Amino acid sequence: MLTLAEIGPALYGAWRLALFDPSGMRYFDRSLHGFWRSFRVAVLAAVPAALLVWIHLSGLRVDAGPPRILAAETIFYIIGWVAFPLAMFYVAPLIDRADHYLGFIVAYNWASLIQLAVLLPAYGLAASRILPPGASDALSFAAWGAVLVYEWFVVRTALELPGLAAAGIVLLDVILSLIVDGFADALVHAT
Repeated sequence: MLTLAEIGPALYGAWRLALFDPSGMRYFDRSLHGFWRSFRVAVLAAVPAALLVWIHLSGLRVDAGPPRILAAETIFYIIGWVAFPLAMFYVAPLIDRADHYLGFIVAYNWASLIQLAVLLPAYGLAASRILPPGASDALSFAAWGAVLVYEWFVVRTALELPGLAAAGIVLLDVILSLIVDGFADALVHAT
């Protein structure tokens, strides 16, 4: 399990990146050991991610029962944590950034906690129907936009890429996420 000595600096680094401070990268363990340990962030992110799935599925008609939903969402949660880093393993050398790969994935994994901290309250509030529909949609859109801008900055900083190239990497992540989420929804027959 991750220790507080690891969690504190890494979360601070992710927070610094959220403030558009490139020095946030120095708070991550960008070694091979740190790379593998950063995947343990998936355990920390599991509960907020599960709440986002619950919010998502609560707005849909779902044909599957709880065991199937749990199995499908668990499988695709794991696939989601592996798909983009695996794709980037092959993309990084193509864009001459293989030497930045480990540090990038470490920052990317830790940044997921900041992203969840933005998305969960926004989507939760939107799903609560406290706000009018237009305001709920605007809040969800703003949260999603903030997450994409944050990810773009993490990509740009960690891989030392120009803005447009960083946007292309973010687009790759979005496409992979949509594919994984689409398969998960199809498996539980969510419509």
